[in-house]
Amino acid sequence: MLFKWYKTGLLEFATLLAALLWIFSRYQHTLNQLHPEWILLAVVLAVFWCLRHNLYLPFFLLLLIAAILLHQWLVVLPSSVNWLKQEISAESTIMLNGRIQQRILKEDTVRLQLSSVELSKGEKKLHLPEAVLYFPKKRRRIYNFYRGRHLQVIGQLSEVSIDKNRLNLGFADFRYRNAIYPQSELFRKRNSWVRQLTDRAEFHLSSQALALYLPLTLAKRSYGSRSTAKVFQETGMAHLLAISGLHIGLIYGIILGLVRGIGRLSIRFLEHPRFYAISQLISLSGIWLYLFLIGMPTPAFRAVFMLSLLVAGRLLGQVHQPLYALFATAFYFIFLNPAVIYEVSFQLSFIAVLFILWFLPLYPRPGQNDSFWKRLIKYGLISVAITSAVMLGTWPVVASIFGRLSLETFWLNIIMVFLLGLLVLPSCLLTLFVSAISLGNPPFGLLENVVFSLTELIVQGWFAVLEFLHHWGNWASFTLTLDWGPPQFILYYSVILLLGKLLTRRFRKTD
Repeated sequence: MLFKWYKTGLLEFATLLAALLWIFSRYQHTLNQLHPEWILLAVVLAVFWCLRHNLYLPFFLLLLIAAILLHQWLVVLPSSVNWLKQEISAESTIMLNGRIQQRILKEDTVRLQLSSVELSKGEKKLHLPEAVLYFPKKRRRIYNFYRGRHLQVIGQLSEVSIDKNRLNLGFADFRYRNAIYPQSELFRKRNSWVRQLTDRAEFHLSSQALALYLPLTLAKRSYGSRSTAKVFQETGMAHLLAISGLHIGLIYGIILGLVRGIGRLSIRFLEHPRFYAISQLISLSGIWLYLFLIGMPTPAFRAVFMLSLLVAGRLLGQVHQPLYALFATAFYFIFLNPAVIYEVSFQLSFIAVLFILWFLPLYPRPGQNDSFWKRLIKYGLISVAITSAVMLGTWPVVASIFGRLSLETFWLNIIMVFLLGLLVLPSCLLTLFVSAISLGNPPFGLLENVVFSLTELIVQGWFAVLEFLHHWGNWASFTLTLDWGPPQFILYYSVILLLGKLLTRRFRKTD
């Protein structure tokens, strides 16, 4: 079945805008909270859209998702409340595991919003996308309840209720610690391997180079050089140290280039009718193995999932639609954990990729007959266009959350991303590969010493360029806090996307 991305008519656009405004008027006092009604409304709109355009496979998937959401809303939550009330009557001890999303302090109460919640009593377990935990504030170290912490709570419940489709749990007496999740033998071996690779890097690299090398290769932070991290935060370049879509795309391209380069050494393999498909599958398998090695962080997992959809579409002969893969990936992660829509990393990465793909027809297209300099100019224009699209889409979110607007980020992205893909990331990956094949040997090998020394020079030079540009252009960072509500955000993105659609359509006609 071929998937197509149809043009959205004015009537459909107006209907969608009216639905979003209705949501705001209905939930204007609790708009920062998660409501299954929102998701169900989006599913219903998507169902009608699929029926209109005869997209039957997405139609059945949407029906399945709607049924699961209704079951969660109408069956799981009420039965959970009945079970927990029985445990309160019996004065039983409950264990809760979850990840802290938000902390709210009141006069005598602490409220924690938790995601990926697991409640257990004996062999009985209950899994929820999110819940709210509250308890008395006195004699508690409030700073221990920081955002992102995996928390385990053991104690007796005093109250349980459902408020705005969330399970609210009140604890009278409890103790807490970091949540401990059992690991399989495979994950223990993976952690041991990563620890060995980290130790070898710590042996060869200085603290500053290590602070750059570990995030770029193993998705691990190094706290030996806090000044380095501070520069990345001040410049808005911290996303370069988080393995996400940018890194996954570069790494996939490097692996694919190596596989095809090796394949060209054999005429028999090069002339094989499935050479293209085999090279794509080998590269995709390599990127999944790398994802497992770095612990499957969420931004990298989202990027690999979307890349897999695109590659699978090509290999199956379907129409190549990056927007379809983007929305399918976003919906998949929202389905697994609805609370993910409130994570800043999810919002920024989704908006950034959406704007890159939305303005895709406007980017210059390098031709096979172009000269070297003409192709180089076109690649430079593509970099400027992509950076402009990302800035256009993400600045309202950045300004509203971080209270800052940085024009410096624009030219830093153009320069630093280019150097990252050309020099830094290839040298770091080469070093990681040499270090991996050298495990079990003393860290004094000539090849290993050479590649680590070369990598240290490259990453320190890359950081020196960032420091120089920041010292020259730090004037372009302004304090700007947007106090926008949902109507302003909806209006801004609707206008920008509509203008982008009209502009790309005009460009196609003139092209």
